[in-house]
Amino acid sequence: MIAALVGAGVGALTIFMMFHAGMLAERSGAAVLLAAIAVFYPVFAAQEGDVTALVLHIAVFAGFVLLAQFGFQRGMHLLAGGLVGHGIFDIGLHIIGGPGPLWWPVFSASTNIVAGMALIRLLQTRKVPQ
Repeated sequence: MIAALVGAGVGALTIFMMFHAGMLAERSGAAVLLAAIAVFYPVFAAQEGDVTALVLHIAVFAGFVLLAQFGFQRGMHLLAGGLVGHGIFDIGLHIIGGPGPLWWPVFSASTNIVAGMALIRLLQTRKVPQ
């Protein structure tokens, strides 16, 4: 439970700070965020030494990086959806058991979902560009 609460706070604070620093004035800030958060699972898989898991998580990482690139080119709404989608992916890994610390999927899911929803809200209120 604490991992979810801390993660939600981190997600909200991340978007708040990025917005107020001007990092969301165009799409690159959100694209970098989406790509950067996806790097943790290959790192955790490499740490565990499971080659199959490593290959799988590198593929997932590549998918989120491609989504970040596509969102950068096409619209902030894709980047916000990618953050929420990454959170849903985290929930799935929590259920089936993914690499990394036991608390990580819950922390990461709440971080990503709250950040994605905050970005969606900024889009709805036209405080960030499409």
